[in-house]
Amino acid sequence: MTLHQKHGLRLALIIIATTLFFIANIQRVAIPGAIFDLLQGDFNADASKITFLGAIFCYIYAFTQLIVGPLVDKFGGFRVMALGGIIFAIGSIIFPHSEHLIGLYFSRALLGFGAATFYLSTIREVKKYAKDKNFSLAVSYILFIGYSGGIFANAPFVACTNQIGWRNSLYLLGFLTLALALAYLILFAIFKPIHIEKKVPFSFAPFKEVLSNKENLYLYSFGACNYGLYYVLQTVIGKKFLEDFGNFDVNNAALILSLMAIISAFAGTITAFISKKLNNKRAIIFKTFGILSFLSTLSITLFLAFDIHSKIIALIFCIPSYIGSISPILILALHTINRYEICSTAVSIQNFSFFTMVGILGMVSGMLMNVFEPIEKNGILVYQNNSYLLVFGLFFVLSLIQVYFGFKIVDKEKC
Repeated sequence: MTLHQKHGLRLALIIIATTLFFIANIQRVAIPGAIFDLLQGDFNADASKITFLGAIFCYIYAFTQLIVGPLVDKFGGFRVMALGGIIFAIGSIIFPHSEHLIGLYFSRALLGFGAATFYLSTIREVKKYAKDKNFSLAVSYILFIGYSGGIFANAPFVACTNQIGWRNSLYLLGFLTLALALAYLILFAIFKPIHIEKKVPFSFAPFKEVLSNKENLYLYSFGACNYGLYYVLQTVIGKKFLEDFGNFDVNNAALILSLMAIISAFAGTITAFISKKLNNKRAIIFKTFGILSFLSTLSITLFLAFDIHSKIIALIFCIPSYIGSISPILILALHTINRYEICSTAVSIQNFSFFTMVGILGMVSGMLMNVFEPIEKNGILVYQNNSYLLVFGLFFVLSLIQVYFGFKIVDKEKC
């Protein structure tokens, strides 16, 4: 095989991996957020059981990161992706086939496990060939494509479910995923990657080294609060909140969530570009984002406290959509302060903190929504101000924590 053919196969594998990352974001965002009421009606379940569909995906995704990081460091991204793609495809087909909640939960666990391999694996393979000065931009392009899945997971997905139902919509997505996973395996078999990092043993030492660095801990704490506050709106309760409190109809609420995803997709690239123009300064961006998060959660909490049903809430939702896309500069920061040999482990812990926070917030939000009895309207459970005030009161407290850690972060030169 010529070098040119090798590069072509490598590019094809990265393209398929990025496409699977795109589909993973559709799965992650659409369920339960986009079809919250449909699932609640079909399975006769309360809010806590439906929000757990998002939580279990995030929990499995988060804990799998801790396994995937060392595996990617040792075996390379392409090998790890080969396994993850098939598991993800199986979960994609099981979900719409399930008739009981237990089947939905099991399939979401498979989806979370498989999806956990896409991001780190792709980033690792890109890191081999991207120069440091262009790395955060390269990551932002991958994130742009991946997070664009959130655009399709709302308004377009809701329109599709209106036409053919949520099960058939997810069957189509599942079989497309299976086709891509099989194509990846075929190209992988032809490519035959040879990289195995023998110097990277399986041990807890990399985790200990990463977690003993307080600068890593500041980044993880800030990032978890930042991402958690955005993503729980995007994937779990945002659409339901806009319908219940904002008085948006289902299609307009879905359109707003798609707009949030568009903003998020572009935000990572814009923020990475701004950071590059600031000579890769990141601390000022983290501080600014922390303050904006505080102001946005405070605003919505006040709207709820004073029972102000304003469409301005839709504009406020755009703030966490933008500031939640900080992964490119967080990854660059982690690559700056950690040795190359443990960088995937460092990033895996970051992702663990991200999605553990989303899982916890999603589950706790469902529990808080059930503290006050919802009102049933036309077979749909509508949650009142008091329920959402508890949820956004929690978000407000987390935004204060985010500000605190944002001001702890300082810029460092590459180690």
